[in-house]
Formats: sequence, structure tokens, C-alpha cells
Amino acid sequence: MTRVLALVVAAFGMGYFLSYFLRNVNAVIAPDITAAFALSGTQIGLMTSVYFLMAALVLVPVAISLDRYGPRRVLIVQLFVTAAGCITFALGTSFAALLCGRGLIGLGVAGCLTTAFKAVTVWFPRDKWATGNSLVLGVGSLGVIAGTQPLQWVLHYVTWRDVFWLCALVSLVVVAIVVLRVPERNAPATDAVQAPVYRDVLTMPVFWRLIPVTSVTMAVFFSIQGLWANPWLSDVAGLTQTEVGHRLLLVALSMSAGMLLNGSLADALTGMGVPLAAVMSVGFLGLLCAVAAITLRIAPVAWWPWALLGFTGNIGALGYTLISRRVASNGTARAMSMIAVANFMIAFLIQFSMGWVLDRWGRDDFGAYPAQAYTVALATLLGLMTLTFLWFLSSREIWTSPDFQEVPE
Repeated sequence: MTRVLALVVAAFGMGYFLSYFLRNVNAVIAPDITAAFALSGTQIGLMTSVYFLMAALVLVPVAISLDRYGPRRVLIVQLFVTAAGCITFALGTSFAALLCGRGLIGLGVAGCLTTAFKAVTVWFPRDKWATGNSLVLGVGSLGVIAGTQPLQWVLHYVTWRDVFWLCALVSLVVVAIVVLRVPERNAPATDAVQAPVYRDVLTMPVFWRLIPVTSVTMAVFFSIQGLWANPWLSDVAGLTQTEVGHRLLLVALSMSAGMLLNGSLADALTGMGVPLAAVMSVGFLGLLCAVAAITLRIAPVAWWPWALLGFTGNIGALGYTLISRRVASNGTARAMSMIAVANFMIAFLIQFSMGWVLDRWGRDDFGAYPAQAYTVALATLLGLMTLTFLWFLSSREIWTSPDFQEVPE
């Protein structure tokens, strides 16, 4: 059984690896694409964030398909679409073509996290879901690592177009592995649970306390890590691209460690009676401190804010566990998709809006945005994060709702 679980983690984690790599690849290649196509901050923000918009549109259909057909079949379709998006992006000769390719990539890989989480609920014991989720997140986080300093090294020998050709090939290889090695398995679907899942979740008071802080904090992290960390480190901190790559690698390594440790730690602490909300609150507070340090330029060239940002950036992922423990097992994908849709829609708005704000000041003669522009954009996000965190803390439902509550089938 252990070997089967390892295969599930590896196969579905590889889908999430591609998801994370392609989500954040623009953090490294954005300067080259911006120069090649003469893109404004608004355009590069839109082109990068359309990934999240497509994700928000596709996640509900993906979730319904997961609960009906199982994660294996869904992953195969996702990776075929991903390969098509990578090929379109690699061949792109205009902003419109890049936008189309990026959108297809979002349609393909954006739901891979939900697919992997669904696989965990199918294969893993219920009391090990957070651990299983953390293992998948850990494998996926390697995609972020690959998209930082290692990608910069690779770009010394190949072009950014070659990178997307390689991603298309990897997608098809993973499809072959899933077809040949991963057995079919799914939680039993019943007509009774199909319609009420979304209604039941929407009527949970805990859902409305959780969604704002989870969506905003994860969206801010996605936006900074996936695009705007590079220009901030270059324009504000004055680092070279090599030094920027080191910081991005640190964020990725810290995030990988956080993904692996946070879920297992949450399982251990909740097993001792500590509310899951308490674990999440400590993580949210750490993320607030990291964003505050960057916003206020407390230590612009220091390493620690970026390490803290990476370690706490995905703490909101524990919200998937908090919600999935309150629904029947054959409705977990749809329950989790509601969180993911909110996360990605807010991420689209934030990542795009940051580019729009920066363009209000415009670039100087050296192509850099002024520090004041970044401060205004980040301070706005910091204020929004603080408000949603206070809303989360003030909830009685978050602290008193018992784990493992089942929604009747």
C-alpha cells in the first residue's frame, strides 16, 4: 500500500510540479519577454495573471468531473491541454498569441492542485489528508525551485521558447506514465450528493470567515512570487538578475519546506486538540510580517523577509483541509474548488492591478519603476490582508466548529 501511495504522490505531484513551474516561470523570463515585445506593466501583468482567470473559470467543471470520473482521467485531459498551451506560447509572435497560450496553460494546469488533493482523499486515510496534501504540495513546490535559479542557468543555453517546448514534452510524458502506471480508482459517486455540495458549503458560516483571508493572502503571495518580486528586487533593492535569482530560489526552497512541514505539523497539533484555525493564524501572522517588511523596505537586501514569505505563503492551503473535513468524501473536490476559484480570481485581480498601479508612475529612463509606486501597491495589499485576517480571527465558527463533521449524503 505504501508503494501505491508513493506512486499517487509522484504522479499527481508531477502534474502540480508543472502547474507551479508554469505559474511562476514569468518571474524569470518576464524581462526577456517585456523587452522582446515592448510590453507595459499592465500588459505583462495581464499576460501573467490570465493564468489565474482561466483557472477560476475551469475549476468548477474540473471539480465536478473529479467527483464523477475520478482524478486519473481528469489529469490526463489537463496535461493534454497544457501541452497545447505550451506549444502555442512557444510559437507566439505577438502579445495576443502569448495571451492565448498563457490562457490555455491556465486551463490545463490550474486545476492540477485540486486533482491532486482529490487523489489524496481517494487513496489516503482520512486522518492523513493534511499529510498527503503536504506531500503533494512538496513535490509541486519543486516546480517553483526549478523556475528560479535553475531556470536562469538553463536560459544561458536555450531560449525561453525552448523552455515551453520542453514543458509540452514533459506534459505528454506524464500522461504516458499515468496511463501505464496509475490504476483507476475513485470514491463512489451518488446522485444525492451532486447538487447539494455547493449549497451546503455556501451555507457554512465557517466558509465565509475562511474565504477572504485564504484568498487574499494566497493571491498576494502568488502575485509577488510569480511576477512582481523580480522587478521589486531589481528596481527597489537594486539587485542584479543573478542576485534576484538567489532570492527567488530562497523563496521557493522556503515554500517547499513550509508545504512539507505545515500540513504534518497541523495534523500533529490538531491531534493534540489544537484548533486548525490556531495553526493557520500563526502562519497568516508570519506572512503579514514578511509583506510588511517588503512594503516598508525595512531590510531591502536582506534574505529573511523572502524566506519568511516563502515559508508562510501557502498557509492558506490548510483551508482546503478545514473545509474538506466538513463534507462527504465524494463531494470534497467541489468543496475545495470553491476555495480555489476564489483564490485564483483574486490572484488575477491583484497581479494585474499591481501592473496597472505601477504604470500610473511609469518607468524611468533605465526601465525601472519608482520605489513609491511599489510602496503604494504593496501597502494597499497589506491593508487588505490585515482586514481579512481580523475578520478570520473574530469568527466563533472558525474556532468552535468540530473537525470531521460530515454533510449528510
